[in-house]
Amino acid sequence: MEYLFLGVDIAKDYLVVYDGHHTYTFPNQRNLEQFQQFLKKRYQGKEKRLVVIYEPTGPYSAFLEEVLALKQLKAVRLNPRKIPYLQEVVGKRAKTDGFDAQTLYNYQKFIDPSEIQVLKLDQKKEKLALLLSDYFFLRQQENNFANHLEALKRSPFSSSESIRFMRKHLQLFREQQKALRKKMEELTKEDEEIEKAVGKMGEIKGVGFLTALGLSLLFKRRRVRNRGEVVALLGLDPLVKQSGKGQGPRRISRRGDKKLRGLLYMATLSAIKANEKIREFYFRLRSKGKPGKVAVVACMRKLALMCWAHYKMAFSPFVP
Repeated sequence: MEYLFLGVDIAKDYLVVYDGHHTYTFPNQRNLEQFQQFLKKRYQGKEKRLVVIYEPTGPYSAFLEEVLALKQLKAVRLNPRKIPYLQEVVGKRAKTDGFDAQTLYNYQKFIDPSEIQVLKLDQKKEKLALLLSDYFFLRQQENNFANHLEALKRSPFSSSESIRFMRKHLQLFREQQKALRKKMEELTKEDEEIEKAVGKMGEIKGVGFLTALGLSLLFKRRRVRNRGEVVALLGLDPLVKQSGKGQGPRRISRRGDKKLRGLLYMATLSAIKANEKIREFYFRLRSKGKPGKVAVVACMRKLALMCWAHYKMAFSPFVP
């Protein structure tokens, strides 16, 4: 089948669409009425050949994904870490929404047929992902308020009213987090697939409910296919800068999910104490002279891959 491609760059307020010849801009609003009118006018009767290439951008891509799923249109969800390299390949140095849409369109030259999918919306999983995002937000606010409260308590000029205000809101944040966690646990039990994955990952010492849930949603929603994608989507892939004989310091890309990486970091610290395999791996690296941070990152990578293996075993018990 000869496909027709659209590159769609997603911003907060609008979509920029490139069809190989022209660039169009549409409001990024619920139902994407103008975008749907464009599709009807240009591709009526050709829907089965149409493939939309886009880069997921958190909540801003939700409206596009909803329309694609409801209309059963094919799509390619492009890993964000590929964009900078793709821009270099196609010779695009400028960074604008129009150029980004063209870059996404040009990715058709490198598409593996397995990447072309018809999106499916799972309301329970989407709701779980949103609740987890709310939980992360509240925890960040709790940390901000706790730090500010500590500063107030140490200042001779702070007022008792300010301290009471901060303590009251800290308590509210903690209560809301408990309520969100309870709701996530209830929804997890209602989704057999996620419950099975979370339960299987929970067998790994050091991996708690939130880490298991976050990784399960990542693996499912992003259709993770291999170990390399697991590492890349968490931003744990090595970034090497080399020119001639000179080589810069190695570090992780940090291009993945920052909040989920934070959960995995805390789980890794726990696993170094409680998980024999992770603990042995950590001290083996330290005995070879690896700095503590480097050893922890390596353990994060190993723990993430252990979770990926358990995720697969949840649905294929005989996969090694």
